[in-house]
Amino acid sequence: MKNILITGGNSDIAKSLFKRLSKDYNIDAPIRNVLDVTSIDSVDSFVSNKSYDVLINCAGTLYSSLISKSDPSLWINDINVNLIGSYLVSRKVLINNPRAIVINIASTAAYNTYSDWSSYCASKAAVLSYSGCLYKDGYNVYILCPGAIDTKIRNGLDINNDNVMTIDQAISPIEDILNNKYNIGDIIFYRKNELLVKSFESC
Repeated sequence: MKNILITGGNSDIAKSLFKRLSKDYNIDAPIRNVLDVTSIDSVDSFVSNKSYDVLINCAGTLYSSLISKSDPSLWINDINVNLIGSYLVSRKVLINNPRAIVINIASTAAYNTYSDWSSYCASKAAVLSYSGCLYKDGYNVYILCPGAIDTKIRNGLDINNDNVMTIDQAISPIEDILNNKYNIGDIIFYRKNELLVKSFESC
């Protein structure tokens, strides 16, 4: 049975993935108190003696604020969790198993700019870019760019969006990756009733 690490274990997506996949995989889905993806020491300690076949970088934050009114610590936290966390965990997992599959979750925001989402858009664009570098370094990486998902990360956002996906819709492409529906290096864009697949091969 393959071993999967899902970061951000307390997130709605991670919890749903755990329920859906735990019959067929050995899954670790640590919460932040156990694995702080922004801490080099925490990542090294948690992953040190483990070999994972699949890493799903689910840990994520979204801080909404105009730049001039933003709290620097919260702005930087988006960068640390969304980008640095994905890098630190991927690095350690790939040291232990260079053939591991890495599934990075960016966002359609990686290709867009939105008012008061600067830290989120910047961090997700960077996740997309760094994932392309992983692919060109020869690693088995896939990247998801979902649209809006009905998770607690949207709590407090004052945005009317008729295209918000359910969590089941959001995790479906992850199951498809595990079932070999996509190719290594694929960039999977999806929103409610929309799907587009590109590849880092052509980027």
